[in-house]
Amino acid sequence: MLPQRCVFHARTAANAAADSVLPLSDLATSDPAAYERALAKYDDTPERRRLRDTWIPLLEARWTEAVFLTPIHPHAIWRAWRDIAGTELPSQEFWAIAIDDVHRPVLFERRLSTTGEPIDPREVEAVDPQSFTTAHETTPRSADWIAHLAETGRRGAWFHGTPHVLTRRPVPVGSAQLIDWQHP
Repeated sequence: MLPQRCVFHARTAANAAADSVLPLSDLATSDPAAYERALAKYDDTPERRRLRDTWIPLLEARWTEAVFLTPIHPHAIWRAWRDIAGTELPSQEFWAIAIDDVHRPVLFERRLSTTGEPIDPREVEAVDPQSFTTAHETTPRSADWIAHLAETGRRGAWFHGTPHVLTRRPVPVGSAQLIDWQHP
C-alpha cells in the first residue's frame, strides 16, 4: 500500500473488530443498537435531522447509505489543533485504506450548500483512483472552524470544512494499516 494513496476512517472501540466499514444504514439490521446510537447524533439541530435523508448526487444515495472517508491524513487535523488551538488531541487510531479498495469513490466538498440543504451536484465529483493523492494539510475552512472552536472552548467535528471521499459499498479494512493521528 502506498501511503500517499490512502483515505482514512476512525477506528474506535465500537468498530475495532470490523472487517469492513459499513454505511450507517447497514447497521439497522446487523446492529440495531449501534444504528440507533449513530442516528441519535443527528438529533441536535433541525439541519442535522434533515442531513440523515440528504441525497448525494452522483453517489445516488442518502447520507446514511454512504461510507465517509477522509482524503486528508489525520495527522494534518491533529497538527492543526495543536498549532491553532494550542491543544494536543489524545491518541486516536485510524485505518489507512488504499483508495483502490474503495468501490466507485466520489469526492464531496460542501462549498455551495449548507448542512440540511440539498447538496448541489457541483459539490460531488468522481474520484479517479489512479490520480488520487492523500492531502497532508487541512483546508482553510477547517482551520477557521478549529479556531472558532478553540475561541469558544469547545472540541469536536474534527473533519468539519474538509472534503470527504464517499462510497455506497462497505469498505474492507483487512489490508488497511492502523495509524495514530499523533504521528505523521
